[in-house]
Amino acid sequence: MKYTKLNFMLSVLGIIIYITDLIVDIWVSVRFFCEGRNVFGILTVSFMLFGTLVVQCFSYSWFKADLKKAGQENQHCFLLLHCLQGGVFTR
Repeated sequence: MKYTKLNFMLSVLGIIIYITDLIVDIWVSVRFFCEGRNVFGILTVSFMLFGTLVVQCFSYSWFKADLKKAGQENQHCFLLLHCLQGGVFTR
């Protein structure tokens, strides 16, 4: 399968939307904490962390499967990258 210009544009758009979503989530949670709405702030942070954790787990499992198909077994650097929340940027 060829990686077309459309695929590239959609990848860039996806990364922009992902980063924007994280920034807005952080901004909303900070506003909740500043207004004294600690329960909503904690809920916002919890949902944000759960979402990023799920995305990183799926991304790592796809990387692991791809590396196994390619015959490469060194997965430690990819595991560290995903633990630091950077795995989706390498996909």
